[in-house]
Order: sequence, then C-alpha cells, then structure tokens
Amino acid sequence: MEKKRIIPIEIDDHFKLFGKEAWEVVYGEKCPVCNVRIDEYGFCSCGSGGD
Repeated sequence: MEKKRIIPIEIDDHFKLFGKEAWEVVYGEKCPVCNVRIDEYGFCSCGSGGD
C-alpha cells in the first residue's frame, strides 16, 4: 500500500530538504553515543554516526 501525500509538494519542507518523504527513510543500527537510529547516510542526533 502506497502512502498518500497529505501536504502539497509546494509547501512540503521535508521533501524539499531531503528529496524524500519521512516514511521513506531507511534506518540501520543505533548510535552508541546518543542512542538514536542512524539513517542511510550515516547521520544521527549527535552527528558522530557511531564513530
């Protein structure tokens, strides 16, 4: 089932910034420093990415 766009693309700031919807982000393991999931680009809340 495909999710339906609720916010018009013209004012969708998340889509403008990241080029994808929030539900399309793929997460991996959690960062041992801040305990937040690391996304597919290696980013987490503290910016260490688990380094």
